[in-house]
Amino acid sequence: MDKLEKIGRIVILVAFVFVCVKACTSQLFGSVDVIDVIVAIEKVESNQNSYAINQAENAIGSLQIRPIMIADYNRITNQDYAHDIAYNRAMAYIIAQEIFFHYMKGIENPTAKHLAFIWNGGGSAWKRVDNPKNDKKQKNLDRYWEKVRIHL
Repeated sequence: MDKLEKIGRIVILVAFVFVCVKACTSQLFGSVDVIDVIVAIEKVESNQNSYAINQAENAIGSLQIRPIMIADYNRITNQDYAHDIAYNRAMAYIIAQEIFFHYMKGIENPTAKHLAFIWNGGGSAWKRVDNPKNDKKQKNLDRYWEKVRIHL
């Protein structure tokens, strides 16, 4: 198999994953389109650059995934992926989706803001959407949400 054929297969696989993820998300989150939120987050995090690296935070890929997020994903899904899987855009989307699904359980009316808070502030940060605190973390989450919201 030559290089061009391999690239073609990868493109088809990424498109298939994207369609599958898109189809599955709208049912679970009602009016929240998870893929639209992930795309907005991706624009904020890396301007959609799959090879982006933030050495200061050890964040990589288009969604700027940190090792703690891979560990969380591995725990949730019983996988054992290495951090560098985050360079794969399709896998980054799957990781984001699974993390969102996990932490959104039990929230009656999830919003894009909940997802942005989870992505930027960790699994329990969604609680601050409806119960904001007067601290630095809240200010950072609110600023992050404004950046994401612009792309929705």
